[in-house]
Amino acid sequence: MTQPKITLIICLLTFFFFSCKEEKKATFNNEKEEIQKQFDETEYVLDDSFPVGDARRYGLTAENSKTSHPTSGKNRMTTVLDLAEKSGMEIIFPAGYYGMDLTLDSRNNMTLRFNNSEFNLIHITQNKDTLPKPENITLKGTLISYARLGLTEARNISIDSVILKSDTSKNLWGLRNTGCHIYHGCKDIKINYLEVQDLGSGSERYKYSHAALAIDGYNNNPENVQIKKVHIKSTDRHGIYMTGKDHLIGEVIIDKFGIGDATHMDGMQDAAPGEEKEFKALWINKCYDSFIENIIINEKDSKGTYTAHFDSGDMRRPVIIGNFKVLNDQTDMTILEDDNHGVIIEIKE
Repeated sequence: MTQPKITLIICLLTFFFFSCKEEKKATFNNEKEEIQKQFDETEYVLDDSFPVGDARRYGLTAENSKTSHPTSGKNRMTTVLDLAEKSGMEIIFPAGYYGMDLTLDSRNNMTLRFNNSEFNLIHITQNKDTLPKPENITLKGTLISYARLGLTEARNISIDSVILKSDTSKNLWGLRNTGCHIYHGCKDIKINYLEVQDLGSGSERYKYSHAALAIDGYNNNPENVQIKKVHIKSTDRHGIYMTGKDHLIGEVIIDKFGIGDATHMDGMQDAAPGEEKEFKALWINKCYDSFIENIIINEKDSKGTYTAHFDSGDMRRPVIIGNFKVLNDQTDMTILEDDNHGVIIEIKE
């Protein structure tokens, strides 16, 4: 099959997918509006000077998020998240550092809007098999995390913008950031903008910190992860590690990679032992029917082993990279290609 035909197929599949997603989204929005009409929020209201949907109306600010709500008895963050899930209304969170995790484990059918709202960990997972899988969650506006963005067994998640920063005074464990991990069972994950300012390494507490963006999950790899833009400003270890299928990534910028160490680092899903210590900007392994529109890798201040690693794959179900560009190319950094890799680069600069 020729490259133009492959590209055309990818485009057609993408169009078909978006059409189906829009129909599903319209149905979900209609159901949500019906729930809102029937729900009485009175028992949650603590300050009616704020409009319906404003978190401050229900007593929540960045400063008092851990304080108990007088009606529910739970902390105010949990109470407002319960309200969002039960009512279907969009809840708006004010700016500020909340000093706690944003935990959306096993939650369903909720829409939250943020205004540069800062949290420790952002967690959207199913932490027990007996609990529901997180599904139909929309996070609008800009979120900031000082620990990690982690998703497991999550379905139909939409995130506008998330920035992962390192600040040990705001990380509840005194650590640097450990990146974005989209893990096993995830499907239909959409992120408009992902920025990773730093990925840490060093002590044993970073043993599972593998890549600024890791999309993996042994025997249950993620499907249909869509990210419009990824900007990795600095990562001690790998830039992107991508497995799974049907992914669509737009623009990727990697400013600096592999500048830390592999001390105490644990092995990686689907990778051979020891490969985790050979840092790469881009590592594609057991990934199929996917597309990266454009990637720019700057090697000026990078210290990785390889620019990229095109690991195990299938040319019949390829990962297509529209444009692959390296800035300040270091001659000792090359692209490692396995004999059975499945990556096609259309334009290489």
